[in-house]
Amino acid sequence: MKKEKKTKEPFLWPVPQKVKWTEGVNVVPANFSVAGAFTKNAAFFSIWQRFWQSFHNDGREHATWKDERSAWLRVERVSALPNEGYRLQIQRGGVSLQAADVRGAIHGLLTLRQFFRNRTLPSNAAEYTSLQRPELACCIIEDWPDYAVRGFMLDISRGKVPDFRGMLVIASALRELKCNHLQLYTEHTFAFTGHEKVWQESSANTAQDILTFQEWFEGVGIELSANFNSFGHFERWLKHPEYKHLAECPNGFEHPIKGKVPHGTTLRPNAASLKFLDKLWAEYLPLFKSRRFNLGGDEPWELGQGWSKPLGKKYGKHRVYLDFLKKLHQLAKKHGKEMLFWGDILLESPELVKEVPKDATALLWGYEADHPFAEQCAKLAKAKRKFWVCPGTSAWNTFTGRTDNMLANIESAVKHGLANGAEGFLLTSWGDGGNHQPWPIMYPGLIYAAGMAWNAKGTKRADLARAVNQVVFEGRGLVLAKALMAAGKIEAPLNEGLRNATRLHRWFFASTKEIENEANKFSLTTLTTVGNRLCELSLRVGKEAREPWENYYCREELKLGLDMAAWAARRAQLICARESTRRLKAELKKLIKRFEQLWLLHARPGGLPEAVARMRAVEKEL
Repeated sequence: MKKEKKTKEPFLWPVPQKVKWTEGVNVVPANFSVAGAFTKNAAFFSIWQRFWQSFHNDGREHATWKDERSAWLRVERVSALPNEGYRLQIQRGGVSLQAADVRGAIHGLLTLRQFFRNRTLPSNAAEYTSLQRPELACCIIEDWPDYAVRGFMLDISRGKVPDFRGMLVIASALRELKCNHLQLYTEHTFAFTGHEKVWQESSANTAQDILTFQEWFEGVGIELSANFNSFGHFERWLKHPEYKHLAECPNGFEHPIKGKVPHGTTLRPNAASLKFLDKLWAEYLPLFKSRRFNLGGDEPWELGQGWSKPLGKKYGKHRVYLDFLKKLHQLAKKHGKEMLFWGDILLESPELVKEVPKDATALLWGYEADHPFAEQCAKLAKAKRKFWVCPGTSAWNTFTGRTDNMLANIESAVKHGLANGAEGFLLTSWGDGGNHQPWPIMYPGLIYAAGMAWNAKGTKRADLARAVNQVVFEGRGLVLAKALMAAGKIEAPLNEGLRNATRLHRWFFASTKEIENEANKFSLTTLTTVGNRLCELSLRVGKEAREPWENYYCREELKLGLDMAAWAARRAQLICARESTRRLKAELKKLIKRFEQLWLLHARPGGLPEAVARMRAVEKEL
């Protein structure tokens, strides 16, 4: 009896919920075609066309559509399947894809594409017919997401505003990861008419930019939602005299982390602020087709210390906060939007949670491995309020990331969100302190979070480097992917007891006295070992291939991050050894020059002068 032919089972990410490998292989025909439900949908067709053209690089502009009986891929609508779920069956004679909705069909098509990764393809159809055709392992995949909303929020207000190329990179990654939601965290980086003084130096997005992004992401099945922080974190506005009258504390206040701040950061919770926001929202919100609107509301540091102090004394700060939040909710409804808001303030006063409007969604953020997601999710679930869980990439306030914290933080959010009925998952990537972190440091967190939000039980840490290589580096950057993971572990001996940052990032910008107070807690051997490991990894990364382009960009940015961290380690070593740090000045100048050049690989120039100014200030300490 002839032995059944087998082929290699592909690596699939996000990991499907159920996969049954069956006997036999599907030999892909030269002019494979598709027919059936959803195939005329613009997003589905766009993905199919790119897929098809990767096999037919001979000038043809689109795939040949066949009738359902003769098509290689047959697509069928099956209403009994879960939302965004699909059933993909690869048989010897063809492939069938079933889905209840177009997003499910798109997810199934993306999974099918992964069967073709890392295969050598001919340059045109003539060569294709003469070469051995790709062979796909026969199987049945039944798949659906754990979370209905699987989103990503990128901070574009702490210096770095992605350019069009950067946004395309994000669109491509989110599509491959089967995410369906994106927010661009905005404080001042939108070009509001008549408010040029606020945004003119920031390379702000224009209305046309937003419309372009809307079209891009809609074309790959991703909802682009409005995000504009409209209560706290308003300092980029309130520092200007024209807006001072809207500030809770117009002349500044004592910030619990930063100390004395010379201007306000929080809007007064009054009618004047609502009228002001109404005009801004009227210009901004109609650009977005999504009904969801994240209006922020986190960290109103000085609330109750200035204009609203009498109200705070009479009713309590949390009541003042909630009353204004309700008014923001009504204003959002006036503009046809559903309110999303950061839930940290109300969780300080759980008895008020039951007063949150039932159609609003609280965003539970927390960025440490031990963040109390279990407790917070349970409170909102008990109050029967809608909520999402929002962990982070652990990339900000670092040069190399915090790998172990990132993994544990995401796992905790996913687990406790699912256990308590969270409707969505939103991974955050912030840019605190000037966004000095290398762009690619966020990739492991983004890719792991997408995998966990899709299939929490089936996603394994051990597969993450392979997934980063597949999604970001087109299967040609496994060393880079492993380096991204390793970089975030090297500093671990120095980070004990530190939250939301790494010590080498802090030491890079710190005064000599501050470093003396901290670095002496560590031995010179520890500092030297960490510095040497960073240098060794930087040398290894520098030897990696320069193509494709994203590999080159990531290689250079990761290498810069490793070198900046190593520079901070040497600075701490010299200070602990009571040696002169002046010789580091020349190295710092070179790092600044590289930083200026690499910033522009994924981002616009706005924000760069501010980020560089913080680096140049370090020279005075050397």
